[in-house]
Amino acid sequence: MGKMGLRVAFRGKDGEPSLYRRAWKETDNPLVAEARAQTLAIQKLQLWLRLAYSALALAVLLGYWGFQEGGGLVAGIAGVVIGVLALVCVLVLRTGINNGRKNVNAMLESLQPNKEPHASVSGE
Repeated sequence: MGKMGLRVAFRGKDGEPSLYRRAWKETDNPLVAEARAQTLAIQKLQLWLRLAYSALALAVLLGYWGFQEGGGLVAGIAGVVIGVLALVCVLVLRTGINNGRKNVNAMLESLQPNKEPHASVSGE
């Protein structure tokens, strides 16, 4: 992988590889370029996920204020509706990010030199 100029850094508790930003050339492996493009798309989805979490938090506060603190029934119902919509967005984005990470990891693993297959344990 060193020949292609790909640098992988491990960060986070789960050890998921993340690609550093760099200029990609047309001579790069098409699979590397696709992994790079999907990594950038995942980063954009993570931004939207943070915004959806923020909307969910604000909806909880709006609902609490509306129902418990005398903000009014309209504010409480608006908080619940916004909260449900934000929760759906969170679930969809979280699923997309997880599937995208799995896809990028599979692409990066397919670029690694062939390793010996694991010997299967049989009962014979």
